[in-house]
Amino acid sequence: MNSSDLYLSKKHGHTLSPGEMSESQFWLLAEISPVHSEKVLNALRDFLVLGYTRREACERHAVSQGYFSGALGRIQRTHQAVNRLVPFYISEAGIPYTG
Repeated sequence: MNSSDLYLSKKHGHTLSPGEMSESQFWLLAEISPVHSEKVLNALRDFLVLGYTRREACERHAVSQGYFSGALGRIQRTHQAVNRLVPFYISEAGIPYTG
């Protein structure tokens, strides 16, 4: 295992884009993420699912932009870890991995 495989790695792969995540994917990701604040999760939802700007999402939920950025990074790392886990679960189910 190299450092790019580690969960805490700061290397960036595919970044999450505003308004491109489904509601159900967001809440599943939130469930396993280290982010627990309801107002921060709601601001992240506004940004990732509904496509609000960072500023709008933060203002709507009274979240500082600095704290929002940190939480977005934690969600991003959770998302990247899940993406790296997918091949293991697909191979267990006997489904060929094409990613």
